[in-house]
Amino acid sequence: IVDDYQRVPGTRGRIFAIGDCAATPTSQPPIASAAEQQGQYLADCFNMHYSSFDVTSESDVPLPGKVPAPVAFPFPRFLYEHSDKFRYISVGAMVAMGTGDGIVDMTKADLPKEKSKSARGKPTIRGILAMFMWRGGYLSKQLSWTNMILVPMFWMKSMVFGRDISRF
Repeated sequence: IVDDYQRVPGTRGRIFAIGDCAATPTSQPPIASAAEQQGQYLADCFNMHYSSFDVTSESDVPLPGKVPAPVAFPFPRFLYEHSDKFRYISVGAMVAMGTGDGIVDMTKADLPKEKSKSARGKPTIRGILAMFMWRGGYLSKQLSWTNMILVPMFWMKSMVFGRDISRF
């Protein structure tokens, strides 16, 4: 169990937990984007507030100040409210369903500075456009230029020759 700052209680603020290791006070979905946002939140806390803390001291780690919202591309972080506590921000759901098909559902996404919480005006996209959006999102998560080049090459290879299901 962690508090609103991803800190494990009873550790003077010196141990943090994210992802499946963290049972938060507010319900979080058990998906990778929640853990990714928790990691981004803690990285911002360490870089902006905890970097000046003397770890050799006997005092408790102070609470962090406000940090940017822990969202990633294509959502600009500056459009969301800064907060000192962690808050999960839903960025929608995407799925690729085979070759040339997919679904992008933004009806439950927490869009920046929206006026109402209704699903009206939030898109649900299906078909080849959704598949390209999913692939674009997948490519944006690659950490190296090598992978950004190799992954589309493997997609093209699978499209031309089919999937290789042999084992050796």
